[in-house]
Amino acid sequence: MSRTEKGLVLAIFILWSGLMAGAGYIGRMLISPIELRTERVYGAGNSHALLDEAWDRVENHFIGVVPSDTVREHGAIRGALSTLNDRYTSFTEPQPRAAERDHMRGSFGGIGVNFVRNDAGQIVLTPRQDGPAAKAGVKAGDVLIKIDGVALAEDAPLDDVSRIRGEVGTPVTITVKRGDAMLDFTIVRQVIEVDSVEARLITTTLSNDAQAVIGYIRINSFTERTGKEVRQAVQSLHSQAAQAYLIDLRDNGGGLLSAAVDVASEFLKDGTVVIEKKRNEPDITLSVGERSDRPAIEKPVAVLINGNTASASEIVAAAIQDYERGPLVGEKSFGKGSVQLIFDLQDGSAVRVTTAKWLTPERRELDGIGLTPDVTADGDAEAQLNKAIQTLGEAIAAQPR
Repeated sequence: MSRTEKGLVLAIFILWSGLMAGAGYIGRMLISPIELRTERVYGAGNSHALLDEAWDRVENHFIGVVPSDTVREHGAIRGALSTLNDRYTSFTEPQPRAAERDHMRGSFGGIGVNFVRNDAGQIVLTPRQDGPAAKAGVKAGDVLIKIDGVALAEDAPLDDVSRIRGEVGTPVTITVKRGDAMLDFTIVRQVIEVDSVEARLITTTLSNDAQAVIGYIRINSFTERTGKEVRQAVQSLHSQAAQAYLIDLRDNGGGLLSAAVDVASEFLKDGTVVIEKKRNEPDITLSVGERSDRPAIEKPVAVLINGNTASASEIVAAAIQDYERGPLVGEKSFGKGSVQLIFDLQDGSAVRVTTAKWLTPERRELDGIGLTPDVTADGDAEAQLNKAIQTLGEAIAAQPR
């Protein structure tokens, strides 16, 4: 094939790719709670004669291995989406989409094991206490060898272990190496819940030498379960006499929009949490949800942020800052101010489409800008935490007795 012919094939392929549609994200997420499935049937009745002609040339003349039709279609979608010049509109293949769906749901069908790759390249299991694997006899340090009789390659990616997951109630057989022994365990998959929230009490000494108790809540991501988890954490910390609340959103890349509204509603009395601005549509205002018992709204609050605090995390932090509910402590946030809808496709893959921009209650735009902390705290994570504790301690000391 001449250089001119090669150029023509490439041009035709790119032109066809531009006709495709879809969407996604890179790293930082803010996802509408509604997941949509395409209703249009793709394939039958659709003519892509130009693409077929171009691809016929490739199949007849390309010197290397020609990818499958599925790989070609996925590549074409990616190419088309790149023409939108929106880094949050993207394509996700079936396997990572399934894992992503489980993550956003906050639960999945599995056997309750954590796994890491050791220095020798082996996949080492640690069963969760009282989980199905632990009850079946799997022990920490067992090396995973096979899943349902299929051996794992020595350099198998950790994603391959996701084959352990599956429909709740179905069995999976794993083969592990323990010392010199090979052991098989057949385990029925159960619902495994993934916590997105960590909570504990922190005691600090005030300037007058009095002791203060701070309720520390770290939110790792915003899933379907996060609002409930934060509510439970606040109730538990309140029952332990927490005098203030420190919300740690560092390194939290976001998640579900609805979860962000739920979390903000635990710390705000009323008002707007976030404003969605769509194309050619009226603005949508999402407000503080009604709660019968919210012990945190009368207590001092501070929020820890850093450069990886993004999207849904920034919505919570921005609302607290706009209402002067408490200071933001740490470093400038990432600055992700858009909302995506997920469209699941017929082969299990998905496109994620940016459908709206979001504004803070004071109608600030943060996309590409981020949130500026009220109290700057550079340095390592521990130094930032100590600064936030000091800031809350001062707020507690200033409260009327």
